[in-house]
Amino acid sequence: MNIRSYIKNGCGLLLGLSISSSVMAVECQPLWQNNVSFTDEKLILEHETQTFTIKNNGQLYFDIHKVKLDPKQSQLLAKYYQMIATDLPYVLSHGQRIDTQLCDFAAVRINQENKIRQHIPALKNWHSVSLK
Repeated sequence: MNIRSYIKNGCGLLLGLSISSSVMAVECQPLWQNNVSFTDEKLILEHETQTFTIKNNGQLYFDIHKVKLDPKQSQLLAKYYQMIATDLPYVLSHGQRIDTQLCDFAAVRINQENKIRQHIPALKNWHSVSLK
C-alpha cells in the first residue's frame, strides 16, 4: 500500500467517524409546543386561545386578570421566569441545531413545568416542550 492510498483511506475513516459521532451526539428530539416569548420584561405563555403573563417576581396574569397565588407558587413562577430568560436566547439561536446543551435546557424546562402544573391549577395544561 503506498502512502497516498494510506492517507486517503485514513481521511475517509476519520470523516466517517466524525459523521457518525455527530449523529450520535443528538441525544434528544425536542418537540416545541405552545408559544413562549418575552415582551417588556414579561414572559408570555400562549396555550390554544389562552394567554398567560408571568412577571419576574412570579406574578401570574390570565389575559389582564391577576391570578391569586401563594408565596410558594410565586416563587416557582419566578424561578421559571429566570430559567426561560436564561435559556430562551440559546434555544432561539440554535433552533435547527440540536446539541447537548439544548437537550439539557429542554429537560430542565420539562421538570420545572411539571412542578408548575402540580402547584398552579391555572397552568395545569401548560408545557412548552416534550422529548421523544
